[in-house]
Amino acid sequence: MDAHNLSAHTVLNQQNSNPNGLTSEEAARRLGRYGANRLTTGARITPLTIFLNQFKDTIIYILLAAVLFSLFIGEYIDSLIIIIILLVNATIGFFQELTARKSLAALKKMSATRARVLRDSKILRLDATELVPGDVLILEAGDRVGADARLLQTTRLQVAEDALTGESMPVEKQTKPIALDTQLGDRTNMIFASTSVVSGHGKALITATGMATEIGKVTAMLGETESEMTPLQRRLHEFGKKLGAVVLLTCLLVFLLFVGRDFLHEGLTLQSLTGFLFIAISLAVAAVPTALPSVITIALSIGVKRLLNKNTLVRNLASVETLGSCDVICTDKTGTITESRMRVRVLWTLDDEVRLQSGKQKIQNISLSTRELLTIGLHCNNATLVHQNKHWLAEGEPTEKGLLLVAVNNDVSDVRERIDELPFDSDRKLMSVLCKAPSGELKMYCKGAPDRILSRCNTVVDRGKVIPLTEELRDRILLQNEEYGAQALRVLGFAGKPVERADEFQENDLVFTGLQALQDPPRKDVSHSIAAAKQAGIRVIMITGDYPTTAAAIGREVGIDGKTCSGNELDAMDKHQLLAALSRNTTIFARVSPGHKLRIIDSLQSMGHTVAMTGDGINDAPALKKADIGIAVGSGTEVARETADLVLLDDSFTNVVNTIEEGRGIYDNIQKSIMLLLSGNLGEVFIILSAALLGLNLPLTAILLLWINMITDGAPALAFAVDPYGSDIMKRKPKPKDENILPVEKLRLLAILGSLATVLALDL
Repeated sequence: MDAHNLSAHTVLNQQNSNPNGLTSEEAARRLGRYGANRLTTGARITPLTIFLNQFKDTIIYILLAAVLFSLFIGEYIDSLIIIIILLVNATIGFFQELTARKSLAALKKMSATRARVLRDSKILRLDATELVPGDVLILEAGDRVGADARLLQTTRLQVAEDALTGESMPVEKQTKPIALDTQLGDRTNMIFASTSVVSGHGKALITATGMATEIGKVTAMLGETESEMTPLQRRLHEFGKKLGAVVLLTCLLVFLLFVGRDFLHEGLTLQSLTGFLFIAISLAVAAVPTALPSVITIALSIGVKRLLNKNTLVRNLASVETLGSCDVICTDKTGTITESRMRVRVLWTLDDEVRLQSGKQKIQNISLSTRELLTIGLHCNNATLVHQNKHWLAEGEPTEKGLLLVAVNNDVSDVRERIDELPFDSDRKLMSVLCKAPSGELKMYCKGAPDRILSRCNTVVDRGKVIPLTEELRDRILLQNEEYGAQALRVLGFAGKPVERADEFQENDLVFTGLQALQDPPRKDVSHSIAAAKQAGIRVIMITGDYPTTAAAIGREVGIDGKTCSGNELDAMDKHQLLAALSRNTTIFARVSPGHKLRIIDSLQSMGHTVAMTGDGINDAPALKKADIGIAVGSGTEVARETADLVLLDDSFTNVVNTIEEGRGIYDNIQKSIMLLLSGNLGEVFIILSAALLGLNLPLTAILLLWINMITDGAPALAFAVDPYGSDIMKRKPKPKDENILPVEKLRLLAILGSLATVLALDL
């Protein structure tokens, strides 16, 4: 049911409920019908399954086959050594990935645990699992919403929905019906499970519980989304299949050659067949780089430790290399590109404009009009200052925190006692307070939407004087408001007036003072990091729940150039149109839903891109899982952190670029290790094959080959794990997705090295 499109009265009728809630008997019946209000998280993956998954690799299958053959012919020591090698490798991978399967369980933890609900016309506090459609919720500041609900009453109700929609600002709620096709983030007459009430209070009728809620739909998408293999896993998988085919064909060919030769000359015996099998197994052991799984696992583990020193926590071992191969980064805006804090950027009065570069910047030679503007922002404000770790911090709604800090940092400390307040609501779009000075003087302060403020003003402050507010001045102020809005700034108007008596506290005949424009500013290092990503051949795409104008302005400021597409525009596109938009340099997607994110990532992957996705909210979880690599910010939700492969401990986009550099370096070092191991193995194969064909005694037994592979080859290969990276590592283009782990030129070099090793060994 699209409750946002219907009146509150109609929704009550459809739910067979009333403003006083359900009876206990009816609630019990509905609980039996709809089930408990909880999320279905699916079957858990056991530690044993995680351990067994470590053996799902073609090279390991070949080694296990070698174990069986060795046992068959009685070479028990060879079998034991191979098994020990495999167990050591599996144990390392197991402990690295033990917690990688918790994402669906984490979604369940995000649900509200307690809720106030009307039952039998009484307010009861119940466990959220007992909520049913038709229940009436009572909402207060600080509550975690327990289910999706249609609002019936609101008083200055604001809800933080960033975890679900990506919207950085708390959403002001109201009760009127809205258009059917309204995006999730704009459904202001609805509240959703797992969001939080920031301020105000209200009453709401539950319309959906459990898996029918919006968070439940995200849970379902997460369960249906398959994890992608990393580029390294794909390349090693292909490499293992090709190597396995070559090994098996070589062993079979050699075995058949020897059997044919003996059959034609001397006749076959059981002893000769056993000898030929032993030669074939020796060839298999020689050809397979036994140390490779351990070398790769240890190399990745060393990369994990390096990244932890750079404030990046790795949850999935193979993902360390993936960022080194990615050519597209899809990033959220709030908290990753921006600071996730509102800051006043412009103070404007008729006679002055002050632009601030930071929230702590002090204004030189502050004018009387600007000081009065800051004073209104200080008093008409419900944020508070708290002293923590020898510093003053602001607590409250983000916009009000920004207004408070800019006033305090400029030493505006007008001492007045608040004696009355007209709280903000969605109809007036204003907040007013009545304050009393120590002298007994009463003064009214008002803030709100600039057009609503102006409608209550008949005078304005200009150069310290109060003059009539003419139509020309009104148009000038509104034009300035539009200009700041086009720059993705949130603009508030401020006014005030002296009051003779407390009963004259009314929002009329105000004196307009000025405007304050706020913004969630970009992180200082982001522009440089985005430029570095571009130099490395990586495309950066911003995907956010914020408004298109805000997203586009931030994108321009940090260097994300390109076209902007809204969620509504994306809904109107079919698959081919979306592919065309991505091909035509659409780099900013705004006001999007979780389903939109999945479509974008799926389209990019179908175009052959290796995609990294950053996110912090519940809504990001399916996309984090779908992407080639998911990157959660540390301050985000538990769901995002448990779904992702990497977690940025300080939220900065710069850490993504640092991880790319680390991933590229790790891949280079793994490639060097493979070259070293295979060049030695190829030499061993040629030596055994040549000795067998020439009728010589085998110079290397299977146990000697294992010793060579693990010690004389494995130890030097491990040294490459700490080899310094090249200085040009971030100036190269990403490796093509279909490129083999050893390109043709390296295979040529490998053949030359193997041949030289054979000639030298046989000559000696």
